[in-house]
Amino acid sequence: MAQNVAPPLRILFLTPYFRPYLGGIERAVEQLSGQLLNSPQVAAVGVLTAKYAFPRIPHPEWPDRERTPQGIDLFRLTGFPQRPPPFYSAPLVWFSPQQIRRCIRQFDPNIIHFVGDGWFWVHWQTWRIMRRRARFVFTPSYHPLPPAHCWLRPLNRRLCRAVDRVVALTRQEAAQLQSDYRVDPAKLSIIGWGAAQLAGPDDPANRRWPDAAPDAPVNILCVGRLGRHKGQEWFLETYRQARPLFNYPTRLTLAGGAEDAAGHLQTAVQYAGLQPEVHFTGELGDAALAEQYAQADLFALFSRYEAFGLVYFEAMLHGLPVLTHGVGANPELLTQGAEIVPRYDRPAAIATLARLVNEPDYRRALGTAGRAYAAREFTWPAVAQKYLSVYQGEKPPAALQ
Repeated sequence: MAQNVAPPLRILFLTPYFRPYLGGIERAVEQLSGQLLNSPQVAAVGVLTAKYAFPRIPHPEWPDRERTPQGIDLFRLTGFPQRPPPFYSAPLVWFSPQQIRRCIRQFDPNIIHFVGDGWFWVHWQTWRIMRRRARFVFTPSYHPLPPAHCWLRPLNRRLCRAVDRVVALTRQEAAQLQSDYRVDPAKLSIIGWGAAQLAGPDDPANRRWPDAAPDAPVNILCVGRLGRHKGQEWFLETYRQARPLFNYPTRLTLAGGAEDAAGHLQTAVQYAGLQPEVHFTGELGDAALAEQYAQADLFALFSRYEAFGLVYFEAMLHGLPVLTHGVGANPELLTQGAEIVPRYDRPAAIATLARLVNEPDYRRALGTAGRAYAAREFTWPAVAQKYLSVYQGEKPPAALQ
């Protein structure tokens, strides 16, 4: 008797930005894709993206199609006009339905996965083209909408109703999606991202913490684009006020590409006379970022909001203790290996930063605990297995891992 065998999965992710730019969402898509390609149930993984680098920088010279060394097929759309308006994170330009259809036909997906809730024009066009031929999954990576962006709410409500499955990253996000986008709990799953140690010369066992020279600076690393939403200005002032409490010299590295806060940060460093100890790296590739993690003693980031905070777990996997505050999913996720102060509580942040600088043994113990926690609870193979269940129409347990 013949048995029905499910066809191998051809999974197409949709996100407006991808390589060579890799932010949090993009890094998650790449890591998840690599794990999915290891599964015998998956025939191919592709990414439909645009010829823009974040934020909205056009690159018409990028090829329409290419394949990454991992084996991910990239399809890039050309937008019109080339220069998008500057008031939204995704490029609000027209993408030809014919161009979208051509890319989809070339890849022929049976699973289409929207990642991020901002590329609604391409999301809707893809759904109209493929609604009878593919299963649709939507991971919004939801951020609370400011009043200027409330027009996005009804669009994403309709999109959440149209897709087959909506996946939240955290329990907090699941509650927000039900409240703001009115997602039916029956079609809602919770699957967090994983994390991976970046390839580089980093080995926590070889850190200099146990035998640090008395005059060796304590290296503080902050990773994120230099934008107001990432909170580097607030943290820089916290660092400046905490310096008189430090028992060791320090070095603060701000790693990330320039955005709307870059000029203010440079000016603030110069005004405070901190140029000898505050360094800007600009945009970094994986290997260069891994070197920064290897040289760091602790990681600090005070974003306005984090839907998941992938960078915290990458820092943990490199053995770094984390300092942040209680916004977004941080209190839910950063339960080990991190110091979480109340939201924008500068005295608490100053006191905690001073303790992390002044107490090497505590810093090392916190980093060791965080590394074990991240390696145990946030792994990409586990995340990929949960998504394979979703792609096949099952509903995994409503838990992060």
